[in-house]
Order: sequence, then structure tokens, then C-alpha cells
Amino acid sequence: MKKVTNDIVKAFDNCVEALSLNELSRRTGVGLYTLRKFASRQTNTIREETWDKLYPHLKPYLIGDGDGIKDLPPRIGPVARRHADLVELCSDQKVLLDAWNALKTSDRNRVLEKLRQKCPDAAPLALESLSADENFLLGAHAALPVEEQEPFVIDAAELAAIEMRKQRRDLF
Repeated sequence: MKKVTNDIVKAFDNCVEALSLNELSRRTGVGLYTLRKFASRQTNTIREETWDKLYPHLKPYLIGDGDGIKDLPPRIGPVARRHADLVELCSDQKVLLDAWNALKTSDRNRVLEKLRQKCPDAAPLALESLSADENFLLGAHAALPVEEQEPFVIDAAELAAIEMRKQRRDLF
């Protein structure tokens, strides 16, 4: 039996935030019930065979293990709704942030350039939890004519869906 340390708990939390319990269960073959017990701190030890399945997925998040956490695996589609200070955003803005997070840098740059051409005087939002590009994205989206806002969000979501399919295909 392996003792569950604070570092293991933090690594588990970060891994679950990136993947979800269901995805971690699917990838490792460890049952959801066992993972939920681990997530809710109902256990202080973990069986060696369970640890052997979880360790490859937790390793990038373990501090003091190899080079630490500088080479974290990419998060696919982190949702903006999880940020407590972003609850006031409308659903289109949240979808736009979700799509933005799924895009490659080159696609993000194309979206920003398109917005800069359409809305050169757009004022970015000033939300601390967002990057300058994300604040500009939301500010420029709000500056678009109303009839162009929804199609813009739909186009971004479709572009993100294509990218996520590519990323998922690469993972499996």
C-alpha cells in the first residue's frame, strides 16, 4: 500500500481538473468509485496496482518528481465558467472563451487579426483572470454589430471543434 501524501493529492486534483474523473477512469481502468474516494479524501492509502495505473497520469503534476511540473500535458477545452470572477459573462462570451482555449496559437492570431480589422477601436475588457488577448477578444466581440456577434461565436466554436477533434485523435 502506498501512503497518499499532500503532493499526491495536489497532483490528483490538477490531473482531474485537466481531464475529469470520467476521463481519468477511462484512461486508467480505475473505477469511478475508487477515484471519487481518492478525490474526497476518504482514503489515506492506495493499492500498488491502482497506483501503477494512476502514476503515469499523475507524474506530470507531481512536484519533486523529475523536473517538476513545467511540462504539464495540454488541457483541452478548459471552461471559462469555472472562474468565479467570470460568472457575470453572458453565455456567448463563455462559449467564445471555451473556443479560444481550444484553438492553436496560429488560429488565435488569425481570430485576433480579423477582430482588429473589423473593430480597430474596440476597448478590451479589464478582467484580471483573463489574458490581454482574451480581454481584447471579448471587448472586440462586444464592439461587433449585433447581427455579427452570434455568427462570430458560431465560427469560433466550429473552428475549436475541428481543433479539439484533431487533439483527441492525437491523444488516442
